[in-house]
Amino acid sequence: MDFDALAYPEVVFIEEQEYKAQRNMSKGQVLVPYTEAPDVGIGDVITQKSGKREIHLKVLDVQFLEGGSLNVGTNHPHMLILHVENSTSQPHKTSSSSNTTFNIGSISGEQLQVGNNNSQSVTINVQKLVEEVAKSNDPEAKSLLKQLLENSTVGSVIGAGASALISML
Repeated sequence: MDFDALAYPEVVFIEEQEYKAQRNMSKGQVLVPYTEAPDVGIGDVITQKSGKREIHLKVLDVQFLEGGSLNVGTNHPHMLILHVENSTSQPHKTSSSSNTTFNIGSISGEQLQVGNNNSQSVTINVQKLVEEVAKSNDPEAKSLLKQLLENSTVGSVIGAGASALISML
């Protein structure tokens, strides 16, 4: 088995010149060992052979490392590191809107509507909730709120103010 061939299994074309390479998709990098520096720069598009098809990779950044290959897996002494973006896959990706519009409108003093999908966030502090329920003539609401405030988890979140809030009911 030829382990050197496994080090650079991909074939890429830079300016119609064929090179062996290693592509790391998660990092968006292509490593290309070379002897004479390829003519490649930011904005160029290189081509990777993938079976019978081709993948076009747009170059976002370039780094030439003299002696960078350490002759591991190759006879070429230098290493070209390309940071790339797969431009072949772009039309197939689900696009998320890059122009996000936030619609913010006040519904009342305690309510606020934010977002593109008309989601509504209701913000009220616990003290205001207790005051409004205490003013009401709804014994069930008072009882449920008192049970909530007496809960040990709720009490630990609210802190020392929980007993003062319970006394308001």
